Amino acid sequence: MMKPILMILGCILAFNCHSQKKKDPKLIGKWGGLLKDSQTGSSMDKIVLEFTKDGHFRQHLGEGKMQNTIESTFEVQNNKIISADQDTKETSESQYSIKNDTLTILYEGMENKYIKLK
Repeated sequence: MMKPILMILGCILAFNCHSQKKKDPKLIGKWGGLLKDSQTGSSMDKIVLEFTKDGHFRQHLGEGKMQNTIESTFEVQNNKIISADQDTKETSESQYSIKNDTLTILYEGMENKYIKLK
C-alpha cells in the first residue's frame, strides 16, 4: 500500500516542479530598449530582446552592419528569466515584470525598461 502512495506523491512532485518552468505568453515577442553602461547607468546602444514560443532568446545589440546577436535559450521561473548562452552554456538570472507594453528587467542591480514592438 505504501509503494503506490509514494509513486503518486513522486509523480505529483515531479509534475509540480516541471510546471514551474514555463513560458510566460506575455513575454513572447520583441522588446526594444537601450543598453545601459553597468558602471555609469547611461544609455549606450539600442537593444532588441526577442523571446520565442519555442524557448529561444535573442539579444540584438546595435543597428545595421554593426548589429551583433547573442543567441540563448530561456525559461521562466518565479518571475525570473533564466537564460543559457548557446555557445558558452553560461546561465544568468534576472527578475522581470510586465505592465501593459513595458517589460522591466532587473539584472545585477540595474533596472532596464523595454517597450513591446508591434
